[in-house]
Parts: sequence; structure tokens; C-alpha cells
Amino acid sequence: MSKAMLIINPASGKGTGERIQADLEMALTASFDEIETRFTQGESDTKYWSREASEKNYEAVVVVGGDGTVNEGISGIAELDTRIKFGFIPLGTANDLGRALGISLNPRKAAKDLTNFKTRKIDIARINNQYFCNVAAIGAIPSAVMETSSEEKSKFGFFAYVRDSMRAVLKNSPYTYKLILDDDKEVEISTKVLVIALTNSVGSFENMVAKASPDDGLLHIMALKDENLLMEIPGLLKELNGGYISEANNMLTYHVKKVVISVMNENAMDVKVNIDGETGPILPVEIEILPSHIEVMVPSEATE
Repeated sequence: MSKAMLIINPASGKGTGERIQADLEMALTASFDEIETRFTQGESDTKYWSREASEKNYEAVVVVGGDGTVNEGISGIAELDTRIKFGFIPLGTANDLGRALGISLNPRKAAKDLTNFKTRKIDIARINNQYFCNVAAIGAIPSAVMETSSEEKSKFGFFAYVRDSMRAVLKNSPYTYKLILDDDKEVEISTKVLVIALTNSVGSFENMVAKASPDDGLLHIMALKDENLLMEIPGLLKELNGGYISEANNMLTYHVKKVVISVMNENAMDVKVNIDGETGPILPVEIEILPSHIEVMVPSEATE
């Protein structure tokens, strides 16, 4: 008898998960004999339950929530030798992995698509002893985003991020980072934002990284040179209307399998990494790609 565990974060999407519970259970019964539904109550519930589902030989785990919930679900099975199928319904602000995989941002449509799914293996990354599936970001802008409250995200959505990011651009000084790329190349970068992405979509912008895909086996590193940063913003906005941000003027890009990042400034204290929208580890960090590590349930008509 095949079993799937359905994990719903009731706080995501203003309670949308609870409203589509019946739709999800009905869709999943097309592929699984038994569906066990759980609602998260505390931090890390999704991570622990996803791991439990794998250890108890469930065939799949499906999580419903924002980018942080998706990260928890993947983190729960990432370190296991045998990893079960992973599905998700994106209910966050950015939903980058959902965008990259062609999963509908309409929750009911995404639920219906689980009636007839296929699987696709995707990369994830290990950062120290944690994992991420979308993006790691460092600097003044990501720090400001980490401080955006849940109430503001719920009320203003993506525009809350834009507002806090612009405040960070105007207020804060850049840090200088040392990057060791693939163990053999060392570079120093002065910037207010350093991004390590796994797909083409970052912060809901689907044209962030040219030629990036969820299974290309690479970390895509981007840093905007700090010189005349405000003068670069019109160019960046232009790129958002058809080009790729990674190809904008004054954008440094690297495509690697591994990177070690540390901060050079003597006055830098506890520079944190934002991973998949949540607070992550403090620099220095080592980030390594884990190619085709997770088998994800995607719509049968989703393009690769």
C-alpha cells in the first residue's frame, strides 16, 4: 500500500492550505492509496515530519507553504541516503522554485495538477550544515529583507521587499567579500548584495540568471559592483523587461560547483546569510552543489 504525507502550514497564504486540503487529498488519491495530513504548529515541524515520512517508507511527502516551508521539507530528506518523492504547493511571496519548475501559483490549479504528475530531479545546495533549494543572499539588501515582518509581507507582498531593499541601498555601506571558487580561484568583491542562485528565478524575477536551470549542476553567483549603484538601477529595471539581470552592466557573475565566502571588513560583525527567505548561518560559509539530489513532483505538462 502506497502512502503519502501531506504537510500544510496553516499560516502561509492567509490560510489557503486549509481551504484546499480536500482538493489536495483528492488529487493525491489518484497516485497513492493512503494520505496522511498534518498541520504545522511550530518551527521545524515540516523538516522533522518529512524525514519521518522517508524513514517510515512513505512514497512521497507534499508540503504546502512558502519558500521557508519548502526549504524545511527538502532539508528533512536531503541528508538521507534514500530520498522519497517531494511535492509542494507554493504559497509564499517569491515562490522561486515553483516558478522555475512550472508549478502553478494558483493554489487550486497546483493542487489539481498533482492528479497527474511526473517527477524531475533537481539540484540543491549545502551551506555549512544546512541546505537551500532556491537562493542564498548576503549583504545589506538581504539583511533588510530578513527584517521584513510577516505582517508587512502579508499586507504588501513583494513590494515590502522592494521598499526595504531600496532603504538598504541608500543607507548602508558595502562589505568586501573573499570568494574561493572551486578550490582554485580567489576573488574579492565589494558589494551590497551577493546572490548564489540555483535557478533562473530569484525574488520572483524569472529572468535573473541567463541559462540557469534547476538541474544544471551549478551555483550561479552574482554581485553588483558598488560603484554608482543608484546609477545602475535604471539599467537593471530595463533588464527586467526582457533581458537577464546576470548580464547587466557592472554585474559580476560566476558559475561554479563550490564556493567559500568570508567577509574582509574588520568592523563586520555576524554577517548572516539569507537562505530561501529565512535567516541562515553566519559567515564564513562553504557552499557546495548537490546535483540532481531531490526528485520533485511537477505537472505532467511542465516544460524543462
